Amino acid sequence: MKSYCSGIWILYKKEIKDNFYSPLVYILSALFCVLMGWLFFNYLIASKELTEQTLTQSILVPIFGNMNFIFLFICPLLTMRSFAEERKMHTLELLLTSRLGHFQIIAAKLLANFSMAAFMISITCIFPIVLAFSGYSHWSLVLSCYAGILLSVLCYLSVGIFASSLTENLVISALLSFCLLLGIMLFSLTGNATDNLILSQIFQYFAVPFHFESFVRGGIRSFNLVYLCSFIGFFTYLTGISLNSRKW
Repeated sequence: MKSYCSGIWILYKKEIKDNFYSPLVYILSALFCVLMGWLFFNYLIASKELTEQTLTQSILVPIFGNMNFIFLFICPLLTMRSFAEERKMHTLELLLTSRLGHFQIIAAKLLANFSMAAFMISITCIFPIVLAFSGYSHWSLVLSCYAGILLSVLCYLSVGIFASSLTENLVISALLSFCLLLGIMLFSLTGNATDNLILSQIFQYFAVPFHFESFVRGGIRSFNLVYLCSFIGFFTYLTGISLNSRKW
């Protein structure tokens, strides 16, 4: 087990080094900070006029909802290089014939991309601190929101890595990932549009944002965690199949 984890750790360190040496993560982080800062400022100003709503309803819920939507665009850009560039540079064959198993390779790349996303999310920790000066004290809900956004982003990254394993073109990888994520998000809209209660619940259940909302509103259920973990595991399994088909 120790040697198994050390293999993941070695590749993870390499991926982290390569990713943080690339200007992409810093450009995306800067754009993310500007956009989130602008949204937070506007929600903060608007909350003064919404006297009937709490800070949670007027600021926290919409800011995390927007953050989740923004990562729908960011995650495909973060993951597009994962396997597509390896294939383009003809290093994927070397990686697949190494002593590392497919799951070790996928786990290392997924964790490396997740670290970049977590780095970007950590910058927003200043928002709850600002709210604290306004008397906000629902810290359990803040932790629930951050747990929700991290799990949601991990789901998006698993889809992005799967898309990257299908092609050597970075642009196609990003577009394919975005289309898959958008399709998954549309399940929620389809559920709201149908009059059939059973179909509505089924469609909503298969949408990541539906489960993310439970974290934002502090009503986490076991099926939310089961779905998100199963979602990550499913796309990790698909990525493994994709890599196995290219091994020979």
